[in-house]
Amino acid sequence: MFGRRRPPDSTYLRSQAATGLPVRPSAVIRGLAMRVVAAPDDHRERKRLAQLLVDELDIAAGLPPCQVTVADRPQVHQHDGQRLQSKTYGYYQCSSHDGTVTAARIRIYHRTAVRQQVISAKVFLNTVLHEWMHHYDFAGLRLSRSPHTSGFYARLRALAEALEVAFVLPPEPEPSVPVAVTH
Repeated sequence: MFGRRRPPDSTYLRSQAATGLPVRPSAVIRGLAMRVVAAPDDHRERKRLAQLLVDELDIAAGLPPCQVTVADRPQVHQHDGQRLQSKTYGYYQCSSHDGTVTAARIRIYHRTAVRQQVISAKVFLNTVLHEWMHHYDFAGLRLSRSPHTSGFYARLRALAEALEVAFVLPPEPEPSVPVAVTH
């Protein structure tokens, strides 16, 4: 009934194993992250601040530049007529030749999928950091793809905590507590 799962490939395992802080953020980088959170709802100003933040993260991590685009349009989404099925907050794209990343780009949708309201500053910053982490995976870790492993989310959380903006991330899942079963 259910297909067999393939064993994880080397890219997945490398992503899973890399759990540390990808960059030591300076006071300038931390200040930019806070400015993004405090920015007005204007997509042009958010783009300007996000680009400054990404530029500084790239320099600190020794990565090639990554262009930020903020589309003042609703998130791409799927709706079944009654409920929202999925939505895309943003995405990362790049070209790669012989392991060198070029033409890196982050695109963020500035409006919610259904109501078309401006996304909150916290969601915006979370999306910037999430997509930058994909840039780090390709350009820094030199992964051939950037899967959403627990290592990816550990790197993202470590970065947000170092930037002192962990409040923009969803809470970590509660550890499961073993339940004693008696017969």
